[in-house]
Amino acid sequence: MMKEKEKDAVRKEVKKGEKKEVKLPEINIGEIVGGKYRIRKKIASGGMADVYEAEQITLRRKVALKILKGDMTLDEEARTMFYKEAQMVAQELDHPNIVKVYDFGEHKGRFYIVMYYVNGITLDTYIRERGKLPVQEALRITVEILKALDYAHKKRIIHRDIKPSNVMLSTDGRVYLLDFGIADIVMGSARREKRIPGTPEYMAPEQFKGRWDHRSDIYSVGVILYEMLTGKTPYYLDEKDLAYIKKKSRDQKQEKNESIWVLQRKVFSGEAPPPSRLNPEVPPEVDRIVMKAIDKVPSERYQSAAEFIKAILDTGIVKDDSYRVEEIEVPEGGYATRGGVVSEEEVAGMKITQFIPIDEEEEEAEFEFEEVEASSGGWKKLLVGLFVVLLLIILAAIGLYFFL
Repeated sequence: MMKEKEKDAVRKEVKKGEKKEVKLPEINIGEIVGGKYRIRKKIASGGMADVYEAEQITLRRKVALKILKGDMTLDEEARTMFYKEAQMVAQELDHPNIVKVYDFGEHKGRFYIVMYYVNGITLDTYIRERGKLPVQEALRITVEILKALDYAHKKRIIHRDIKPSNVMLSTDGRVYLLDFGIADIVMGSARREKRIPGTPEYMAPEQFKGRWDHRSDIYSVGVILYEMLTGKTPYYLDEKDLAYIKKKSRDQKQEKNESIWVLQRKVFSGEAPPPSRLNPEVPPEVDRIVMKAIDKVPSERYQSAAEFIKAILDTGIVKDDSYRVEEIEVPEGGYATRGGVVSEEEVAGMKITQFIPIDEEEEEAEFEFEEVEASSGGWKKLLVGLFVVLLLIILAAIGLYFFL
């Protein structure tokens, strides 16, 4: 753990002005983390963390040790959030499709999380090795991911960073969802540095605006299903985009930022082709399921993981007798999210979405969360109503003319 004197020195630099990058000590194979976990080898490395195979010395148990990159331990808000989120995930999430968190803490100025070791590969690797997956297999994997989400959403926990690299496929055929809670830590740090948090290819449109609820997770799963069926995400940077970005950018940082904005514009204004155009094996009913899941408007998507699962099982392509579809119990007709309820109301052809946070004393305070256009059916009703009113005014004017 980084010494408090070193942390204080960095905090003073932060107060004076720009935060200087702190060079943290290297993590070495063989060293012991938290006095309990001996690192055996590195097994993965991503943008926000390195993953190691480790041994829990006292139990001689193999574990996965995820060490977050960066010096977030210097940020008191990040430290508080880390311990809160890690404790919540360890205590609340116990499901066959969610990787169990055993322990958490700090090591050499970095946060770490100790998890159940899954003997297998990530879905990201699996798709890169296999390309398009058979429809039945893609739907089966999707159902397993959604089971984990259904369970988490009922506990008011939103993932917010669902992507193939956060899905593990074990050698015995089980599907696991990873990294619940980590998104909160990384995203909180990103927002303070005015960066867009998340993985753009899998982010729902509202996430680019800093807004989300459980339906943002639904969108991300829809993108994963699309990718499993076609080998590509609905929106991606093609050769023309990459050439434009390279020409416009002066350095790697600008190139990365420009890539995000180009992709964001595609997510907002582009129209993804149905999966069957890229893979003729995809039947029409699966096309409809995917396109509903990745609808740009949250109220037009599946409104729960359970509803998404039911749509898949209703096709008859996959069967799962072990899963019983249940509706999420939600107060006041809204949809449960962590820490509150999302409630919708249609007013003059517009769908007003409100987030009602619930604090520990269960007192409610309401504020507007999002406003989106209603479906075309809502506008039709509004236009018909205006037409009727206009017709009545004309008839009244004609009647008054003849009367006078």
